Amino acid sequence: MFIRKAINIAIASSLILVAGTLSQPTHASDTIEQHIQKSIVIAGETQPKTTLVQRMAEENVPGLSIAVLKNGEIVWAKGFGIANSKTKQPINEHTLFQAGSISKPIGALAALKLVEQGKLSLDEDVNKYLQGYQLTGAKLSKDRPVTLRQLLTHTAGLSVHGFPGYSSGEKVPSTIDVLNGKGNTAKVEVVLTPGSEWRYSGGGYTVMQLLVEQISGQTFAEFTDANILKPMGMLNSTYAHTLPNDLKKRASAAFDGDGNMHSAVFNDYPEKPAAGLWTTPTDILKYASHMQAIMQGKKDGILQKETVAAMFTKHKNNWGLGPELMDIKGQLAFGHGGKNLGFTNNFKAMVNQGDAFVVMSNGDNASTLNNEIMTTLSKHYDAPFLEQTVIQPVALTPLQLDAYKGEYLLLTDIGYNGDFISKISINDGKVTIQNPGDPVPSRLVPENTAKFISAVSGNEFVFKFEGKKVTGLTVAGQFELQKIK
Repeated sequence: MFIRKAINIAIASSLILVAGTLSQPTHASDTIEQHIQKSIVIAGETQPKTTLVQRMAEENVPGLSIAVLKNGEIVWAKGFGIANSKTKQPINEHTLFQAGSISKPIGALAALKLVEQGKLSLDEDVNKYLQGYQLTGAKLSKDRPVTLRQLLTHTAGLSVHGFPGYSSGEKVPSTIDVLNGKGNTAKVEVVLTPGSEWRYSGGGYTVMQLLVEQISGQTFAEFTDANILKPMGMLNSTYAHTLPNDLKKRASAAFDGDGNMHSAVFNDYPEKPAAGLWTTPTDILKYASHMQAIMQGKKDGILQKETVAAMFTKHKNNWGLGPELMDIKGQLAFGHGGKNLGFTNNFKAMVNQGDAFVVMSNGDNASTLNNEIMTTLSKHYDAPFLEQTVIQPVALTPLQLDAYKGEYLLLTDIGYNGDFISKISINDGKVTIQNPGDPVPSRLVPENTAKFISAVSGNEFVFKFEGKKVTGLTVAGQFELQKIK
């Protein structure tokens, strides 16, 4: 997989079609499209100048779309590449992508709307509202029930990290069937004491989906179309399972890590707020700017300022009521990543000022390129959502490097189905790690004998020693792996 050949660049360059630019200053094309900044660089190693088109070809990303919000205005939106390899349909700013987990913060607004209407409480037992289904699990008790606040902040202690989707045309289960494990994932259960710790759970958002559907008497798509998406001006977005014709003809296909279109064109996701939103980068900016405007005093927003302020209040692991929260240069920001089969996306926005970036890509291998685009946008628009990381490497001897080689078993439970074993190898004096599901190994650069930095993600890998023997490692300060071979 993931074959890179020089000829691919020439072929892909001939296919790259650009359409639909909004308010594009002439210099934006030069600084963004013609010189993509690496998100992670290694001090002392030369960085060749590359264009966006070249990087798309190198990373096997057939198409992507970018949108920029600056000072409350959408100043740049542009599409690159193709949406469908059979029709050669070009991507523009009106092309729809599957949002993946970006579905969650926007979908959370539906539950918050019902809270404002007095039909749902953030802090009561959700089982009081559910009909024909009840949350169960070894860690559930009357004294520690699951609440909506916990569902939205991933602190409910629920299982099922994410969902693989279903091939287009395949019969999909109902919301209750998904929760009962009658689809292609396990039953959603309470496996940690509710409120005790953070554990990402798409299963929790599917419980929220059922709450919205049963309380409103509508499908999740019907309720959000009428009460969330259209009132925010997101007219190119929907959670509908079957896209209406005007949106379907603008929907991108999904592509694998080699840049080949998936045979099913794209997968379907009945888990709507977890993974089922179709949208565009410009529409996501409309959501971001709507939330920003409410925080600045907008009176006719879809939610009240008090609710949105609560949404932007940090809970465990810096999570709000839907979005991930972060501090950027002393300012509160929000965002989320999104990954469905054949789609890779990211957005970041400030809470109290009108800046935001969105990148949506139709390839499984777009994560690195998306980060590079975010880094380039941050520099060009003076909005430091993702600044370039410079790794300061140290030289290690072949004998020292040999100690890191081997297989490492993940001990921390992140909802991965099966044993998660990473393999570390040494190739031409460089350390690489191959994780399950990754198309190619990633390089790890040593800053000292214990701490390595991923040249792809920027995450820290801290190795543990007994004497001179490596026994395990910690990734990103969170995930523990034990060396087993």
